[in-house]
Amino acid sequence: MSIFKFSPRGARFGVPFWELEKMRDHMDSIYNALAGSVSQIRKNYTGVFPLVNLSEDDENLYLTAELPGAVKDKLEVSVKGDTLSLKGEVRQAETEAGEEQTYHRRERESGSFRRNIDLPVKVNIDGVSAGFKNGVLTVTMPKAAEAKAHHIEIKTE
Repeated sequence: MSIFKFSPRGARFGVPFWELEKMRDHMDSIYNALAGSVSQIRKNYTGVFPLVNLSEDDENLYLTAELPGAVKDKLEVSVKGDTLSLKGEVRQAETEAGEEQTYHRRERESGSFRRNIDLPVKVNIDGVSAGFKNGVLTVTMPKAAEAKAHHIEIKTE
């Protein structure tokens, strides 16, 4: 219910307040959407997971992804064209049998994921390798010959 009610004779002065009321109604609808349960908010969360770093040197591209709780056998890495695909599952931390937990903060993602990353250069698909240690996935991708810098010698005349 709005606190702004206008009479017909005050309508010409109510136009700016009408816009404010419209904004307030919009903010109310956003608040009501966020006031639902945490599980509903997490279900609708559209963040990017897993977080990755992509770097390069003269010879290779390197991708690292932090995946605490992931199992190596549940991870898939593939390269097609100029796109790297990561697919897998991160399990939620297990509790003692029969114990219920109340979370005060829950920031670590869990569940199935699929992420496609556009690569900045072509890679030699046959030379791609991946390793998984201590919850960190590392993918090394050798650059294709045409993507490597070629140094040209400058001749004196």
